Amino acid sequence: MDYKQLKHLLSQHEQEHPGTHLIACITFASFGSTAKKDYSWSSRTYIISSDNKAFQPGKGGYSIYGRCLDGTDPYLRLDLLMKEEHGGKDGWVVEDCGIAGYLLIECSDCNISVPKLFYTYYSARDYMLSRLAETGELDASQLKAHFTATKEVFEEEHYGARQDSAWLTDSSEDWHWKLQPVCIYDPMKIVIPELDDTSCPM
Repeated sequence: MDYKQLKHLLSQHEQEHPGTHLIACITFASFGSTAKKDYSWSSRTYIISSDNKAFQPGKGGYSIYGRCLDGTDPYLRLDLLMKEEHGGKDGWVVEDCGIAGYLLIECSDCNISVPKLFYTYYSARDYMLSRLAETGELDASQLKAHFTATKEVFEEEHYGARQDSAWLTDSSEDWHWKLQPVCIYDPMKIVIPELDDTSCPM
């Protein structure tokens, strides 16, 4: 998607759901007319959040901060550099943009459910813990409180959960849940990366 579309989506989300924030990536085609060096894809891609003043209504300022995927710029103010913002005619030129999503994959010994797509990690993780509690007849509120306090549910006798997965064993079958990051560039281009795939930075 182009930057104008991304900006609209992030601003709309912040207006309608200010309590949660979307994660997105911007890949730049160039760093202005004075940049002579060729940069790798990871060096041209920056991760941003909708939790920036540029996308939030009623804020007293205007800014977009992001981090470079290669780790060289952990906290850079992008709006002053981008041609489509305030970088001027020699500003950084956007090549492509995408939004992070999370697929929840659920399976058991005899069943694979249709994956569910979430646009924030926390909503995906919350639903995963709800399914764990529902399937195992556990106390969901207690399970989630324990997870929030410890950042990881310690493995009990027949269930457990981590930041991106959960499991349950009962008398009849084993259940597993997995959170899979995806990168959504447009409705016809949704990338599900391998662990070492650089086409999706989330």
